[in-house]
Order: sequence, then structure tokens, then C-alpha cells
Amino acid sequence: MKSCAFSPGKVILLGEHFVVHGAKALVAAIDQGSTTKSSYGLVDEIISENLGLIWREGEPVPVQLMAFKSALDTIKEELRVSKKIRSIIHTDLPISAGLGSSSSCSVSFVASILKLVDEEIDLDRVYNIALEAERVIHGNPSGVDVFIGVNGGVHLFQRDGYRESVKLSTPIKLIIVNTGIRRSTSDLIAKFSAHKSPYPSYFNGLVKASSNLTVTGARYLSEGRLEEFGLLMTYQHAILASLDVSCEALDDIVNFSLENGALGAKLTGAGGGGCAIVLPEQSSAHELLGKFNNKEAIMTRIPTGGLKVWVE
Repeated sequence: MKSCAFSPGKVILLGEHFVVHGAKALVAAIDQGSTTKSSYGLVDEIISENLGLIWREGEPVPVQLMAFKSALDTIKEELRVSKKIRSIIHTDLPISAGLGSSSSCSVSFVASILKLVDEEIDLDRVYNIALEAERVIHGNPSGVDVFIGVNGGVHLFQRDGYRESVKLSTPIKLIIVNTGIRRSTSDLIAKFSAHKSPYPSYFNGLVKASSNLTVTGARYLSEGRLEEFGLLMTYQHAILASLDVSCEALDDIVNFSLENGALGAKLTGAGGGGCAIVLPEQSSAHELLGKFNNKEAIMTRIPTGGLKVWVE
């Protein structure tokens, strides 16, 4: 028997970086994500197909697999599991690109093992164990990636525990464009946060303004006011760029998108590379997608569902 779990990736529509400092963020699950398949084996074993890494019990743990090993240890200790577990992780998401590949893998990994050792899946337990695993990787994540990987949908999120589902009257097409530039989320969080020390009052004002902008954006999105929502996307990209977390490749994608009729565009996630998201005119979304012919671009729809678990 194999216990399988799929967790979606995510895009942050508004509010990245500021969410780490207490502001609200607007986040949406996307179609693409990560799958883990777990079964009982002769030794504990963790395999990452995308990274080409294998850890087996008794061997040193590769740095890239330490979060998964930590989660495995937590589950086995909490549920007093003595059997050996073999897990294979695969993601359809680009790595270190701002689409939540790390958290998507962590959520699917945790849920797959919990399903194997216990018939009932407790979503709160999945969230808590996966978030602890993410702390091994990212130090001080907001938790938004893990939350959306478990729950799916579109949500306003605040790290103090505030959650609010945002209902859309109709699905919305988004284009995700990958710069191909990998970067460190923790380094970019630190770079952004460094602006607080010399100008704390100014920085805190930006945090509050971002939170208000995000709430307004959620209302526009739920009401189908996509033109106004797109303007907020582009505006927030400009703010993030001024705080040193964009890059030339991201700025070029935003500019190209707007020149070709997009309603809005911005970086998503940590920035510094990774991906941009583009809000096209819905009637001509595929036409705009085709114009990114020399870039890695995909179409996705929001909202989509969250964690899925099954047995093979």
C-alpha cells in the first residue's frame, strides 16, 4: 500500500514581505503542486526526485532533506511509530521561484506519512508539523505558504492567526512567468527587513499601508473588479522594487506584460528572481501567454483546492 498526498503551490497576490512584519497578505493556491508517496520499507528513506537526493537511515542527512527528516522524526515520535517508512517526493513547481515548492513538498510529505500511519488526517497537525519543517529551511517564515498548501482557495492571511476566505464569483486566469533565477528566501527576507532598523516609524507605516492595500485588493477581486485589482498589483511591485527585493528580470517581465495589455503584474514571493504573476484581460489570456515565447510561462487558474490524500 502507498499513501499519497498532493499539496498545491501558491502565488502571493498582494502583501509579500510585509506579511512577515504583521501585515495581511492575499494568497491563492494554484493548479500546480507537489506529490509524496509513502510506504513501509526496510529502512527509513527519503527520496527527492527533483533534487536527485536520497537519504537512508544511518547515513548523513543532506542539507536539502533536513526539513523532511525533522518532520519524519516528529511524526514517528508523536505517534510512536516503529515501522520504517520510505517516501518519494516530486514537485511540478520550479524550485526557489516563489511558488511555494518547499512548503508544498513539506505539506504533501507530512500528510502522506500521517495517512500511512493513521487513517484520520488532522489538518491542524499537518499544518503545525509542516510549518516546523519550514522553519528548518527558512528560519522565520510567515506560515502563509504552508497554510495555503493545506487549505487551498484564496485567503487573506496574517501571521497572528487571522484567516479570511475570499470568495470569487468566477475563476480567474493568471500567467506565471519564471525568470529562471534561483534565490534564497531567507536572504531576501533579511534584506527586506533590514530597512526597518534605520527608519522604524517609516517602515511600520509601509507595513500598515500594505495591509490596507491588500484588504482593498481582496474586495476588488471578490467583486470581479479586475482592472482596479491589476493596478494594485503593479503599484505593490513598485513598492517592493524600491525596497530592493525585485531585480531587472522581474521588472522587465512586469513592463513587457503591461505594454502588451495586461491589467497588472508583479513579483510573487520573495522576489530577487523567481516568478512574476501577470493578470491578463481574461478574454485574451492565451494570446498574452503566447507572447512569452522565449520565457518559461504557464497559465493557472484561481481558486483551486487544497491538500488531497489517497491510497494506491
